[in-house]
Amino acid sequence: LYTSSISLNLNVAILKDAFSTVIHILESLSLTINLSKSELIHFSWCHKESCPHIDLIYHNTPHHINCSDSIKWLGVWFNSKLSFHEHVQSVATRACHIATGIQMLANMVHGPHQSHLCLIYNACIHSIMTYASPVWWCGQKCLANKLSIVENK
Repeated sequence: LYTSSISLNLNVAILKDAFSTVIHILESLSLTINLSKSELIHFSWCHKESCPHIDLIYHNTPHHINCSDSIKWLGVWFNSKLSFHEHVQSVATRACHIATGIQMLANMVHGPHQSHLCLIYNACIHSIMTYASPVWWCGQKCLANKLSIVENK
């Protein structure tokens, strides 16, 4: 669910109403949800506001959903400020581990040919580093530096 308003507390109230509507629709279709997989994040530029949680009632049982600092959605880490530093760090770490494995393969006496190593790089490392880049890339030098360290390895 997504909502936008002038305050985080108003967002929580709107989300509670939307959740009850979704529950009624799902129950009419004989479907259920797993609340343990529910996450909550507030996107706000304000530093002063605390991150309110949400209390939901599902099948006469109260459920408390805390606000997360960041969530992973479709392989991309989002935080409340949409800075994507955590996502790039995760991607760079993953790509670095793969680059280390490729280096071990290339360091053999009869290792793969250079053109094959380029294919492996493009398929394994480059695709990981550029996954969903239109979402998170805004030309920030600090993000580019983290990725160039892996690329130059």
